[in-house]
Amino acid sequence: MTTETPAPKVTRRDELVQVALTVLERDGFAHLSVGEVARLAGIKPPSLYKQFAGKADIEVALIAHGLDLLAGEFELCLDETPADATYRDRLAGFMQCFRSFGLEHPQLYLLMNSRPYPTEQLGPAAEHSAARIFWRTVAEGDTSRAAGEVVASAWAWAHGILSLEIVGRLESADASWALLVDTVSAQPVAR
Repeated sequence: MTTETPAPKVTRRDELVQVALTVLERDGFAHLSVGEVARLAGIKPPSLYKQFAGKADIEVALIAHGLDLLAGEFELCLDETPADATYRDRLAGFMQCFRSFGLEHPQLYLLMNSRPYPTEQLGPAAEHSAARIFWRTVAEGDTSRAAGEVVASAWAWAHGILSLEIVGRLESADASWALLVDTVSAQPVAR
């Protein structure tokens, strides 16, 4: 007999993060407000302060949620990649997952990546899961300094393409993504 792991309990704070995510994606991170999150949740703003210290705390919770979502998407993407796929094909599929995440959650992606990382509130390890998966995929386990430079460059390039695509400032996004994959997969440290 197998025992299923029970789903984690959803807290009121978790529910409010989902409401905040709805407001964020609808209104944009510049217009995210405590009042609108409370209104959409069907509560008065003072009740929201029982869960969050203010707007900045809601934003930090959204960033943490976004990092968890991104890591989950990365894992799912890798799980669905055929074992016999070439490095280039694995990288192309992975970058497509990265792109899809940003296009599905554009305001969340921008909130996560358009400001300094809130290390004091989240701790340095919060982004490690997604970053570790990104590193593992791009560098294929190579931990050398050269591989680190390729990984950092691939991240910067992917982030730049995605950020420009989200705000509608990139006409040839498909070509840019293809060039990224072709260039990174041609690097000797990436194989």
